Amino acid sequence: MATEDEKNILRAQLEKYEGKVVHMYLDSKGYVTVGVGHLLTSIAEAQKLPFINAALTNASATEIKADFEEVKKQPKNRLASFYKKSTKLSLSDSEINKLTDSHIDNFEEELSLIYSDFLTYPKDVRLALFDLIFNLGMTNLKTKWPNFNAAIQARDWKKAAENSNRKAPVSAERNRYVKDLLEKAASLEL
Repeated sequence: MATEDEKNILRAQLEKYEGKVVHMYLDSKGYVTVGVGHLLTSIAEAQKLPFINAALTNASATEIKADFEEVKKQPKNRLASFYKKSTKLSLSDSEINKLTDSHIDNFEEELSLIYSDFLTYPKDVRLALFDLIFNLGMTNLKTKWPNFNAAIQARDWKKAAENSNRKAPVSAERNRYVKDLLEKAASLEL
């Protein structure tokens, strides 16, 4: 189970690399997103969230639908701040943190399904795997990373580090962060 310390580190790292955006925006693939990379797959999903309007009251389903549709019309692959002019609603920090914590809990379950002994891995390995699954998703991490997964299953953190690089749009800095975590775990076991 992720400790509170690990959750705090994860939240901070996800915010660093994903951003923390209070309004709806399009991610690099053109999906409506909010908070720390929280994908909104539909208007109905967006309407489940407690967005706040300019009057600082709970937004109506109609207001949420309008923001979602307006953002969806915009060009993708822009900075999140670009979409602010197309929105009227926001999510509070506490609601964004709840979404992020929910993602962390779900990822922990998924990682435990992929790696049966996940909870016994060194903290740095767990943090690296959390970052990877956030970007790749469970299916891609499980099926499209055979060399990496073989290294993780063998607890060969050095080899896992060598096979941890993701393609764009993941930044070189973020890839380095994951590789450094895995290398640190490898060096501690020498």
